[in-house]
Amino acid sequence: MLQQTVVLLVDVVESVRLMSAHEAATVQRWTELIRLIASEILPRHQGTLVKSLGDGLLARFETVRDAVNAVAEMHRAAAAQNAGLPEDRHLHLRAGINAAMAWSDGVDIYGTGVNLAARLATLAGPGETIASASAQEELAAALASLASPGETIGSAAARDELTHGVDAVCEDLGNCVLKHFDRPVRAYRVGPPGPQPTIAGRRDYGAAMQPSIAVIPFAARTEAPGLVDVGNLIADGVIWRLSKSANLKVISRLSTAVFRGRTSDLGQVSAHLGAAYVLSGAYVANGSQIMVTAELSAARDDQVIWTDRLSGSVEDLLRPESEMADRIARAVHFAVFDAEVDHILTQPLPTLESYSLLLGAIKLMHRSTREEFLQTRNILEELINRHGRIAAPRAWLGHWYILRLTRGWSEDRTRDAAEALATTHAALDRDPSDALALAAEGFVYCHLFKDLDMARRRCEAAVLANPSHALGWLFLGTVDAFKGDGAAAVHETQRAMELSPLDPMRYYFESLSATAALSAHDYATAERLARSSLALNRMHPSTWRALTIALVLQGRMEEARSTLAKVREVDPTLTVETYLARMPNAQLETGREWARCLALAGLPSGNGNSKRH
Repeated sequence: MLQQTVVLLVDVVESVRLMSAHEAATVQRWTELIRLIASEILPRHQGTLVKSLGDGLLARFETVRDAVNAVAEMHRAAAAQNAGLPEDRHLHLRAGINAAMAWSDGVDIYGTGVNLAARLATLAGPGETIASASAQEELAAALASLASPGETIGSAAARDELTHGVDAVCEDLGNCVLKHFDRPVRAYRVGPPGPQPTIAGRRDYGAAMQPSIAVIPFAARTEAPGLVDVGNLIADGVIWRLSKSANLKVISRLSTAVFRGRTSDLGQVSAHLGAAYVLSGAYVANGSQIMVTAELSAARDDQVIWTDRLSGSVEDLLRPESEMADRIARAVHFAVFDAEVDHILTQPLPTLESYSLLLGAIKLMHRSTREEFLQTRNILEELINRHGRIAAPRAWLGHWYILRLTRGWSEDRTRDAAEALATTHAALDRDPSDALALAAEGFVYCHLFKDLDMARRRCEAAVLANPSHALGWLFLGTVDAFKGDGAAAVHETQRAMELSPLDPMRYYFESLSATAALSAHDYATAERLARSSLALNRMHPSTWRALTIALVLQGRMEEARSTLAKVREVDPTLTVETYLARMPNAQLETGREWARCLALAGLPSGNGNSKRH
């Protein structure tokens, strides 16, 4: 029989360890606790013991309130048993609560609702209770696995039955990723966090939008009399390059030098320097030749996220444009972004640092899949909620709307245009001179309103506000490319790439630079930039279009037709008409010429699925 019920799953934390070390005493204490729960606690709260699981129990209730009160009493009973015992013998419970439809045969209960309760419990820490935010049946299967010792995790359906501050204090933990569940589960901690919570509570996030990185001077593995200080040369070169990134806060070598050769305790280094990431390494010298081992670690979990061995020369390190320092800095920059993407995809949003959300969002919105792209909006909105007075999250959200249009994923261009402009206006309300917000609004006018004159004014204002703002120069160059001023466009996009040599959106810079080269009638350079961009991201439609146009204008029609087939793979609804409807320069000579090139390569005519654009 299928019926609505409230499922409570409780298990003993580290039961295997406890049984292995103190089997007889642990069995006795658990048996006594089960007897107390079955004979007193459950009857007092209208609960029914479905079954004992050896190191846990499954119970059902009529209301979530009864389940929460019952499990709170269970936690207190376990704590009373622990009194006077050493910490390593303490018996802690964790619990998951879910309100769901479940199958019952009159004795046992079954279904995904029960399974979810088991999953949610793993999110809880000692003395805590957690509930999920969803009423769907599958949520119950994950509830218990979210808990840690002493916690109870509940579902959203469970949370909805509780009055915050009366029945329990309910803390929103955000979307939690659970094993065997395709979608994240919204979870709440019911009651205060315990002494060892698995998920930290929401806090004052401050205004930090950049992770800090410490570059420790590399240690020498061999003595080389008369050789310059190679370790400091490496660190200096990498620091100089990383400091050009607007997305990282690089700690001065004056502060990091003291830790040279003392990076075995990453926690100590991070604590003293306040570093989220630590780059260290060593080298072996043989005359003027050196072999370097570099290692980047994330302080949050003491894990190495990137390492490599590189060979080079001391002469190279003495040059301003050192190839070795550039290779290390570039790899480190990309590794940090990749690490933050992985982090935000596996952790509840409220538990993440703001810099994790921002770096992860920047990288995610340029990833290839539509699903990952759409997730970025939730991440940016979380940042906006945290940092209401800061322009950057809103500016990036404006950029998100532009990418949605240029990738052909906009379902309502008019609505997206209005929302994008409202977003960038809100960013500029907070800081009228913010270069990112000005540049983003310029591109909104360019792509969503096709107002190239206003777009250029906004982008000019961006580079006047911050002459080193790479995106401002990139967007200014793209607007000039659409307007047909190829020489200015090439100069501006080249400056953008010079200002952001390590940018994780390198493919995007090269793609828009290819458009500038097309406008300047430098088709060989446009082809080179487009191919380089595609090597980094083969799923960006406008890059394939730029390459097709460059090939047509070089008279290489067979290659152009083959390339157009790739355009159609990533953007199947594209036709000449929908291309012109989307492009801001459709009424200008550049737009007409580029559309003609695509038609010559075989792009069909027709409206296609124009309602999406």
